[in-house]
Amino acid sequence: MAKERRTPRYQQIFLALREKILTGQLPHGTRISSEAELSEEYGVSRITSQRALNELAKAGLVRRERGRGTLVRENIIGAKAAQPAPAGSSVTDQFIGQSRIIGQSEITLLDFSRQKAPDYVAERLSLEPGSDVYHIERTRSTDGIPFCHVYAYVPIAIGRTFSPAALESRMMIDLIAETGHKIGTAEQTVTAGVADEAAARHLEVGSGAAILSMERTVYDMDGAPIEFAAASFRPDRFRLSMSLENGASSGTKGRKQAVAAAR
Repeated sequence: MAKERRTPRYQQIFLALREKILTGQLPHGTRISSEAELSEEYGVSRITSQRALNELAKAGLVRRERGRGTLVRENIIGAKAAQPAPAGSSVTDQFIGQSRIIGQSEITLLDFSRQKAPDYVAERLSLEPGSDVYHIERTRSTDGIPFCHVYAYVPIAIGRTFSPAALESRMMIDLIAETGHKIGTAEQTVTAGVADEAAARHLEVGSGAAILSMERTVYDMDGAPIEFAAASFRPDRFRLSMSLENGASSGTKGRKQAVAAAR
């Protein structure tokens, strides 16, 4: 019988502080207890309390400032999902979690139309060249400041079930799920890039400004592609991080954590 795995002490402290931040017990600007204070309060080493604070910072919940300590951040969005992924969680689970983090923001629908698929989109969706698809263009913002501009393409059978009203308020993964397609896997690539004219205009940055570029293809449980998306993110308003654990040390085949947060 496998030995029960206990939650590490640093993670227990992280979760306790995270809960206080999300419930407003520790509002914006509040100074979090120092490493020494946490060590005394929880009966742990300075290294353990330091790691807990570092995890809060990585999750976008706090900022650490020399001379001022650790302070609760402004514009915390999606932080409820920004926690270490449970051991054995799939990359797909983490993709969905990441999508939900991004989904907790203000949507502006720029276009929803049926059109001929560009060749590279038809290839990604395994369609014949020149096939029709539904094109969805949206931006996402926090506090009125845009951080994401995205083009998404879905097959006609899926897109015809969408409505402008739903696209102005709902997440794509939820709308797709309502068509009866269950997400199986997703392939995603994030690279450094520069803003083209459209991205610069919608992200309110200068043309040629540095951005994060993401391309993603989502597949259903049968391996059929059901969405292709290309997005641009403002790096000063968005971050994507991943932590990896060696399976030998964790007792599993490995653990990955994806954290996306608008700031």
